Amino acid sequence: MTEAVGVTRKRGVWQRMLEFDSRHPLLWNLFPIFLFTAGGCVGLVGIAVAEFRVQYPLIQALLVVMLMVPTIWRRRYPFAVLLSQFVPLAIMIPLGLTIDETAGFVGTAGALSFTVVLYNLVLRRPLRLLWWAAAVSVAPSLVDWFVNYDQTVGSFLGLFVPTFLYFGLIVAVAMLVRTRREFQHSARDQAAQQAVTEERNRIAREMHDIIGHNLAVINALADGGAYAATAAPEKAKEALEAIGRTSREALGELRRVLSVLKAEEGGELELAPQPGLSDLDALIQRVREAGLPVTVTVTGEPLPLSENQQLAVYRTVQESLTNVLKHARGVRRATVTIEYRDSGLSVTVHNTGNRVDEAGTARGLAGLSERAAAFGGTMAAGPEALGGWRVALWLPRDGEERR
Repeated sequence: MTEAVGVTRKRGVWQRMLEFDSRHPLLWNLFPIFLFTAGGCVGLVGIAVAEFRVQYPLIQALLVVMLMVPTIWRRRYPFAVLLSQFVPLAIMIPLGLTIDETAGFVGTAGALSFTVVLYNLVLRRPLRLLWWAAAVSVAPSLVDWFVNYDQTVGSFLGLFVPTFLYFGLIVAVAMLVRTRREFQHSARDQAAQQAVTEERNRIAREMHDIIGHNLAVINALADGGAYAATAAPEKAKEALEAIGRTSREALGELRRVLSVLKAEEGGELELAPQPGLSDLDALIQRVREAGLPVTVTVTGEPLPLSENQQLAVYRTVQESLTNVLKHARGVRRATVTIEYRDSGLSVTVHNTGNRVDEAGTARGLAGLSERAAAFGGTMAAGPEALGGWRVALWLPRDGEERR
């Protein structure tokens, strides 16, 4: 999903946390230890006030270290960290340190480490491991039930129902975050793919317009030069010179278009300007040299047009005249009418030749329609009742480029 141009979305707490994590991953890996340490300091004060006696204090301190330190690697190796909890559990269960009345700090450490490890397992690893995680979680609880509890239905339900509910809550939260993250990744991938497709289509349009037009002009000049080679050598020389100019201009335009791709790969971008209204005279002159009489009429007060709008006008005239050279037969003449109005710009290209059915693909005309639609305009093309072919472009005055 793309945001409107010029609108800045305020970063939320979650986004800031992700940014902090990307800059300081080690601090975020140590966060559960920091959290437990802060809570432990508060707990020590409570123990001192209540004069509560902690069983096996040194062993509990060692178990806390064994439970909390592996969580540093919870994001990279969550399942391995989950398995590592078997070691402290193998010590806690025989000593009865899993019972609430005696657990003390080690019980809190076990719950916190289990929470963050299971969360990261669901978030970052294939979901098939979830079944193994459930088995790994249930196995120590079964042993604990046999060792430290009466084997009754009440004790079984009292131990396992809260365990299952807590397990399900962690999995549900992790799945919610995972689904949201995958959706965001998918949206970014789709946006990137759309951008690539749009850029590919834009380059394809540019390449079609440049190559199609210039080859048509060169072909017409070559035919005229070959015809005049024996009868009028000077005309043949002029045709060859025009072919040289046209080919050099075509190579220059192709180099400019392809430099965009080169720049994306780390090369140097050529900053040659795109053709615009000021280049129409040179375009018309090339077409005339190729043997097509062209009349140009401009009316109205010129409007301020962006570079891309001027490029759309230029490509429309270029494609239309190219089609006349390539596909029209018989007596051919073309008329280009540019009319500036208060509401927008109208560009019409009309020719008197008879258009043949073998006119090739409609890629060029489709490209012109896309250019016009980008500015809220329209492009219409088709045969006229009295013969000939007409291409009409309309760009509204307040048309803004749509991205």
